[in-house]
Amino acid sequence: MLLYRSLHQLSQKIIPLLKSVTFSETGQCRVPTKTQILNNGRSGIDSCLNGKKKVVIATITLPFFFATVARAQLSPTLKAQESAAKQYVGAMNKAQQAYHAQNTGFTSSVSNLGLGRIKPDTGNYKYSINTENKVVFNYAVSERANLKSFVGGVFLVGNKTQTILCLNVAPGKIKPAIPTNANGVLQCAAGTGKVAQ
Repeated sequence: MLLYRSLHQLSQKIIPLLKSVTFSETGQCRVPTKTQILNNGRSGIDSCLNGKKKVVIATITLPFFFATVARAQLSPTLKAQESAAKQYVGAMNKAQQAYHAQNTGFTSSVSNLGLGRIKPDTGNYKYSINTENKVVFNYAVSERANLKSFVGGVFLVGNKTQTILCLNVAPGKIKPAIPTNANGVLQCAAGTGKVAQ
């Protein structure tokens, strides 16, 4: 639907531009003046030397057209890949809580979490775990420049575990900064934002 809408909106701009170029009986090309184009809410060209201008216009607009289509197709794919990484890190957080309840400690192995669908390296993300004293950090670090990375934290606060999920504000192959625990209040680090689990 998004792709269809993008194509439709683009055609609404290109077709009137091509139709605005007309030819006189002598074969000369006439293009509306800049004022006429602006009054019609269209973009266009100021002058035309011969009938080949329509081809030039099409040559100039087609790369724009295909770039718009590519962006329309890419955006949902990126969102789906980031959504999967977010879900995996959230699942890792919950599995760490369950692991801690059974073993009174956290694990540093993705395979110990019993989440068979998570592979340490998927091509888009690299999943890893870093354990420290009373806390574990679960990572989904982007392996592509246009995807955002995630970090989940499971903190032992008193005798209970608390979780937080954060994502890098900017896309890139950057490992997110670790969240913090300030007297039982979990916060994402600078350069990251809290995400609902």
